[in-house]
Amino acid sequence: MHLCILTDEKTAYAPQNFLQAARAKKTKVSFFRWKDICFDNTRKDFLLVKNIPLKNFDAIILRSSINSIIPTSVIADFCEKNKIRLLNKDFYLRYQIIHKIRQQILFQLNNLPYLETIFNDHPSFSFLKKSLGLPFVAKSANGSLGRQVFKINTRQDFLKFMAQQKKDGSSFLFQKFYKIDGDYRVFIIGKKVFGPLKRIAPKGEWKTNTFKSLHERAEDKKQVLALAQAFQKKTGIEFAGLDVLIDSQGKARLIEINTMACFRVFDDVFPEINIAQETIKLFFSSKK
Repeated sequence: MHLCILTDEKTAYAPQNFLQAARAKKTKVSFFRWKDICFDNTRKDFLLVKNIPLKNFDAIILRSSINSIIPTSVIADFCEKNKIRLLNKDFYLRYQIIHKIRQQILFQLNNLPYLETIFNDHPSFSFLKKSLGLPFVAKSANGSLGRQVFKINTRQDFLKFMAQQKKDGSSFLFQKFYKIDGDYRVFIIGKKVFGPLKRIAPKGEWKTNTFKSLHERAEDKKQVLALAQAFQKKTGIEFAGLDVLIDSQGKARLIEINTMACFRVFDDVFPEINIAQETIKLFFSSKK
């Protein structure tokens, strides 16, 4: 098997761990950057740097890119046609774009507990205040790692956020602020769920996915694991990091999913699992 890993940074933790796990299985691995991808319709093919056709590979793992404009669904379509094993291929083909707004629709359509959410091109502060209460949370639909997520306490906060989104030209959404002592990360690999890992915001901060956040095992949170299992069963996703909170009534609710989630912290807290090894194992146990 020849595995291709598409990533902006091949020295990052996840690509390097996928590399090690694949080599342990005697698998050849090549790294390419998203910006190296070229579609040449004169040859009716995707090309990688040095004119290596994408169809030369047996399997592909996609890692996130900040700057690439190539939709994952385009690569998924190509892999489907050429019978290339792509991690999460069926999920990408079915749901196409999976930014935060689409995720909330996905949760609701599958009758999975979600966060109270509003998205509108021209929302008013008074409407959001009445619907979600104060404070509420404002998010860019394409942000990651806690970036572009803000707590709105006042009209001034709201106007500042809206001015920035207008400048950036990005889509956004608003959600109820749930007062919690931490949230949870669960990993899905195949039909297995691992975790949960509890993430606790550092002192003076409210966001849990920051550099100084605290992390601990939370296997006792069975409702979090049950929600992750329900999500996997209903969507068929192969690989994802799910972020979940438990509300004041003890109900687990999906915050968001990441189909290219990082797992350095998870590996540190659960060293007996090894997310990269479990993922590579999936490639050998299933041919899609």
